[in-house]
Amino acid sequence: MSRGIASARVTLPATREVIHREADTRRDVAAGELRGEMVGREVLPTLLPAWHDLCGRSVEDNVYYAPKYAQALLNSVEADRDVRFATVWDETRLVALLPIVRSRFAIPMVQPRGKAWQSKYTFSCMPLLDRICKLEAAEALVEVLAGAGQDEWILPTINIRGEASRMFVLALEKRGAPWALANYFARAVLDKDCSYEEHIKRHVSSNRRKSLGRNRRRLEELGSLKHHGSMAGEDLTHAVSAFLKLEAGGWKGKRGTALACDERTRAFAMDAFSGKADNPICRADVLTLDDKPIAVSLIALLGNTGFAVKSAYDEAYRTYSPGLLLELEVVRSFLSGNWALRLDGATAGAHAIDELWSGHVEVADLIFSLSPGRAAALRLRTVQRIDRLQRTIRSTAGQLIKRLVRS
Repeated sequence: MSRGIASARVTLPATREVIHREADTRRDVAAGELRGEMVGREVLPTLLPAWHDLCGRSVEDNVYYAPKYAQALLNSVEADRDVRFATVWDETRLVALLPIVRSRFAIPMVQPRGKAWQSKYTFSCMPLLDRICKLEAAEALVEVLAGAGQDEWILPTINIRGEASRMFVLALEKRGAPWALANYFARAVLDKDCSYEEHIKRHVSSNRRKSLGRNRRRLEELGSLKHHGSMAGEDLTHAVSAFLKLEAGGWKGKRGTALACDERTRAFAMDAFSGKADNPICRADVLTLDDKPIAVSLIALLGNTGFAVKSAYDEAYRTYSPGLLLELEVVRSFLSGNWALRLDGATAGAHAIDELWSGHVEVADLIFSLSPGRAAALRLRTVQRIDRLQRTIRSTAGQLIKRLVRS
């Protein structure tokens, strides 16, 4: 499913003066009183204080582009990626940030050459925009991207009803740049709108409640069943280690895709989620049976939002639904506690938590063209058609492989 190209056309903004400075690492663009520049990862140590500050002022929380999470990736699984950072400044205050990558081998009019940075562990590519000057920051950010490449770009998996997306689209339309949305799906979210008891009655079916209640009683017959949450220190580090062990002991471990199966992904997990360093950004919820962890959920935190990035359970207890029982405890803790105001499912579509959480947000890829002149709309339509064709081919191939495996 794909949305048609935006029809709005407005007068192009006045030409910005482009200032080249240290051309191999940065490009400055004057945009009103704001200043945009593209910087390389080598300047991140000096960028960190302003980056942390922007995360506290961003119009939408996005933990995947927060310093601790992003740096954990850049220091491990993404160490070899040429990631650059489009930034916008209001004097010394950072007001917009978007990590990007550029493909050297992208074919014009076939695939976008520019893309918001996305890893296997990045579930949203929404830019960080200062809530005070969100539209102006978005406009300047678009100009920085245009300075990096006047061709097609993609921001994958963004919340299309969110304020960051709305500001970015308005900036594109003000510039006269065509855009489209593709690859829609719904992602589960949970907001604080009632008590735990009310939530369960309203949003969890009676059959599911009975089933989970029965499984809990069966587990309690085996031993002492407890839940606890950790947000700092050694307790958090132990919980992350327990998660890594559980994940490696299950089907992901057998496939070699568990985080503990590779030293780089293990290093990412310990760096991003554990309580060893200052200012941890993770909450770990653990379900134990006689003090032995049988399910662990990791929630990355930024601002008022918790992002449920990882979970694992002991598959020896699969028939007891320990993962879902833990999710119920997470919901209970969230609705009765004060550690977040929203939970984001960090999913790529339908998921088991959909039947336990009450809300959804619409997610899609934002594709746009910064090519000059009337050719931009044609180039964007061509990219859309080829993208749809490629996804259809991959989907068909995947279904065929599943049939062959079953047979």
